[in-house]
Amino acid sequence: MQNGKPAVLALLIQCLSLGIVTVCLTFAWHSLHVRLSLIQAVCCQAALTLLLTRWCNLAWWWCLIGPLFPFALILMLMLPVPHWLYLALFLFFLAFYWSTYRTQVPYFPSTRHAWQALEQLLPPDRPIALVDIGSGLGGLIMYLGKKYPASQFYGVEIAPLPWFLSFARNLLRKPGEAVNTRFIRASYETLNFAEFDVVFAYLSPAAMPALWAKARQEMRPGSMLVSYEFPVVGVGEHLSIYPDNNPEFGRKLFVWYL
Repeated sequence: MQNGKPAVLALLIQCLSLGIVTVCLTFAWHSLHVRLSLIQAVCCQAALTLLLTRWCNLAWWWCLIGPLFPFALILMLMLPVPHWLYLALFLFFLAFYWSTYRTQVPYFPSTRHAWQALEQLLPPDRPIALVDIGSGLGGLIMYLGKKYPASQFYGVEIAPLPWFLSFARNLLRKPGEAVNTRFIRASYETLNFAEFDVVFAYLSPAAMPALWAKARQEMRPGSMLVSYEFPVVGVGEHLSIYPDNNPEFGRKLFVWYL
C-alpha cells in the first residue's frame, strides 16, 4: 500500500477496535452486570487492535504502534502537564514528520560510519554531484562537503523542520569553508536523477520500489545508487558494505551501478 494508505488503515483499525470494545463493554455492563476497569478495557482494545492489524497484513511496526497507542494516550492524559504543551508537541512532530503519512518514510538519521563508508565509494580524482534524498538534519551533506570541496552536494528534504534546521546550519558554516552544499525543500520525486552522479537514500522498505524505478529510468550510465539499510527486493546489489564492521547485527550499505 502506498501514498499513506497503511496509515489510514491503521487509524480505521484503531477507531473500529475502540467502537467494538465500547459496544461490548456497554452490553456487558447493562446486561451481565460486568464492569471492567480502565486498564482492562484498554488491554481489550489493544488486543483487538493487534488482531485486526495482523489480519489486514500491515507491516510489523504497525503491530507495535497500534496496540501501544491507547496505553500512550491514557498515560498522556494522566500526566500533570498544561494543555498547551500537547498542542506544542503536536505542532513540533507535525513539522518534523510532515511527509511520513504520504511517503511512509519516518526520520531515520544515518550514522557517521555510513558517511565514511560512502566517502570511500566516491571517486577521488574528479568532482561529482551527489544528492541525499531525505537528508534530515543534513549531517551527511555537510560532512562530504568538507571532504570534497570541488564537488557539489545536495540535500533534499520534504519535512519543514528538518529542512529548516539543515538550511540554517548550512548558512552558519565557518568562514572559509567551501560553498558546495545546498539544501532544498522538496520531494525527491520532483528531481531529475540524470543531474547527479550519486544518489544516496536512507528511506524505508515501502519507498524502495518507486526509488528503483525512478533510478532505472533517469540515472545516467556510470552513476551510482546507494541505499543505507534497505535493499530493493528482487534486485541484487552490485556491492554491499557493513559500515560498522558488524556483519551479524550491523546495517548494510547497498550499492547499484547503473
